[in-house]
Amino acid sequence: MNLLRDDSAIIQPPKPLNVERQKWTDTRRQEWTKEYRAVRHEPPALLLGERGLIQDCNKSLVMLFGFRRSDLVWQPVSKLLPQLVDVELIQGGQVNPFFNYLCRCGQLYQSWTRQGKAFSSNLSIVRLEYEGRRSFRMIVRPT
Repeated sequence: MNLLRDDSAIIQPPKPLNVERQKWTDTRRQEWTKEYRAVRHEPPALLLGERGLIQDCNKSLVMLFGFRRSDLVWQPVSKLLPQLVDVELIQGGQVNPFFNYLCRCGQLYQSWTRQGKAFSSNLSIVRLEYEGRRSFRMIVRPT
């Protein structure tokens, strides 16, 4: 048994400050990357009221269409999806059954960005209810 060799007694020299600074920078970069990926991979979505007006939208939708959130709130969904101008999305507090059927069948809808570029997209719509208040989430999936 070697009593003179005890690894726990070895004192490590302190790390230089620039190593600590680099570690902090790397950690912050990883956090930012996770945030960016979460936004980037979150599907573009709208929150609609019972009258079909946009109540809110997420960052992915803002990035996809090029509008600011304030430009879209309280606007009809037909501002982004002109084919829905004559479609009654909500009937009696429920999603219009025919519209829901078309969405589930993969019907393509023309979408327009702020810059005037058109692209096709699939839509999904879900009814949400929280504390007696109803809203509808529409997910836009570009094809």
